[in-house]
Amino acid sequence: MNKRNGFTLVELLIAIAILSIIMSVVYKSFYASTEGIKRAEVVDDINSTARVIFLKLMDDINSAYLTGKDVVFVGDSKRDKEMPQDSLSLTSLSNLRMIKDAKETDLHEIGYYLKEEYDYQKQEKRLSFFRREKKTIGIEPVLEGGEAYELADEIAGIRFSYFDGASWKDNWDSRITKALPKGVEVEIILFDADKKKRIFKTIIDVPMGNR
Repeated sequence: MNKRNGFTLVELLIAIAILSIIMSVVYKSFYASTEGIKRAEVVDDINSTARVIFLKLMDDINSAYLTGKDVVFVGDSKRDKEMPQDSLSLTSLSNLRMIKDAKETDLHEIGYYLKEEYDYQKQEKRLSFFRREKKTIGIEPVLEGGEAYELADEIAGIRFSYFDGASWKDNWDSRITKALPKGVEVEIILFDADKKKRIFKTIIDVPMGNR
């Protein structure tokens, strides 16, 4: 009798088919895990962005101060395609003097606003959220001047509402009201990885407005 060594062609094809199925299952599982990790990182990035914006706003609004000339708290409401694009300017005692003997006080003017920019890489327009800081009061006109830097890009919108003790207002101008609001509600709308809008909300107390 002749002894058979090795595999037949049919056995080899069956082994290759089984290996292909196993590799396909492993790849799909690995791909799903990788995508899950990427999505989790994107969600974490969005949450971190919202947290950074809220913390900065809380620091400034909690320290809002109103007295004397050129000291203001002005919030303007704006809607574009039904999306909020509000702005807020205020004087706050949150200034940190980083240079010794700098000609600055604890009081400075802060501005928050959205600005449309063009993303050349994606070939599309986008909205970015900026914070403006003016460390000297009374030299330049109110609501103008200072240095601005970007807090977040790919933002869909932002809305500010102001509590006067009885109801919430879309606008606030201390030059008319002669007072600070008692609280500010902030709504931030960010885009996720699928370009869907995610909404974050918080209410910030204004201690000086409650006196």
